[in-house]
Amino acid sequence: MAETIALISRKGGSGKTTTAQIMSAGFTSKGAKVLCIDLDGQASLTHIMGADTAGKSIIDVFTNKGNITDAIQHTQTGDIIAANTGLDLADMRLTGQGRELLLKQALESVKRDYNLILLDTVGAFGVLTLNALAVANGVILPAQADILSLNALKDSYDLIQSARENVNAGLKIYGVLLTRFNSRANISKDLLAMFEQAAQVMNTRVFNSKIRESVAVKEAQAMQTDLLKYKPKNNAAQDYSAFIAELDGIIRAEA
Repeated sequence: MAETIALISRKGGSGKTTTAQIMSAGFTSKGAKVLCIDLDGQASLTHIMGADTAGKSIIDVFTNKGNITDAIQHTQTGDIIAANTGLDLADMRLTGQGRELLLKQALESVKRDYNLILLDTVGAFGVLTLNALAVANGVILPAQADILSLNALKDSYDLIQSARENVNAGLKIYGVLLTRFNSRANISKDLLAMFEQAAQVMNTRVFNSKIRESVAVKEAQAMQTDLLKYKPKNNAAQDYSAFIAELDGIIRAEA
């Protein structure tokens, strides 16, 4: 049965989509069967994984215009169900009772085919993010190491608490992943202490692995390739490799 993880962030620039793509590549390289679902109308994950936006997308699955198996595309860094601009109107198009459970219902027929399902969510919280939280086993909270991201963390936690109360009582928070982190800057050290305090309130952790900023991340995305293979000795690649190993250990320990 697949471990299903939603990546949640209220604030843009957190590295949410980048993290989803590199997680998919990293776990795929370890032999896992990974499915990514792009729930953001900007379709950034769809693009950087080299998927086609012209075919069946997740909104087609939600609106019964396509079977979920027909919407799955295969890439070198994992399978993906693409997004397109139709998702931008999801809160208006997806109405009626049970609309927050559409993704959970759709995944029933394929979740046994995968070891890991990654849900890349939209920053503006709505029905799509609620669908992700309804089906996920756990949540990762990517956050840029700055005060605005720290403030936005509370919004994410409030949404998770609401999901626990209404659609998914067993939802876990695997941890906060700090991105664009500079350990040599005094402000980063101060912010780390504040993020750790916030994580404690949420009964979770700040991951030991913290992602340093690197231009190689954008280079790899522009070439629609895997950072971990493109420049494996790069700081960000090493950080993400450490994070994937850390997360894998946590998942196994909590299974």
